[in-house]
Amino acid sequence: MTSISFITISILIMNDYLPVPLSYIFPLALVPTVAHFLIMVWYRRKENLDDPNPASILRHVLRSGEYGEGEKKQRRFVEKAVDAVLIAVILLIYLYASLASSISQAFWFPVLVVLGILLARIVFIDGGERRITLARSVVFYVIASAILLLRYLVLGYPALPLLQAIVLVGIASFPVLYLWERRRAPGGVD
Repeated sequence: MTSISFITISILIMNDYLPVPLSYIFPLALVPTVAHFLIMVWYRRKENLDDPNPASILRHVLRSGEYGEGEKKQRRFVEKAVDAVLIAVILLIYLYASLASSISQAFWFPVLVVLGILLARIVFIDGGERRITLARSVVFYVIASAILLLRYLVLGYPALPLLQAIVLVGIASFPVLYLWERRRAPGGVD
């Protein structure tokens, strides 16, 4: 939260939306960070939550009471929707920061890791259980490839070499995954 606050306040001050000296960046960035921290601590204590992950707390806020079968499906949908929104927000913030202030491309790797974790939770986890199948792997690969291509297109990099690499890796890896899935599941694959 601190880095998001710092980047946001920096952009506001640098673009003259916030007419204060540059030396106020750190104190101003602390205000939303402290507010976020206090709200999260208060809510975690109120609800007796052990997990400090903001995404888990947000999911807990959005759910209500005990669940029946239909409500469990709705809860799973909300969890996946929250993760999808987080992916979109993180990607948009990264792309905007890359275009607006020319941040180092070394920051792409941690962003990619976070996006990959969130995307894996959306695609491979269903009802709290890991379900890794060939079809889900293909969906994951296609969405991850689309994210990479989107980044290349937005930042103005040549996308054709990346597209060729994506196709080559897909052609090389998915037959192996298909054979592995066939051997692991005697009834076939979905």
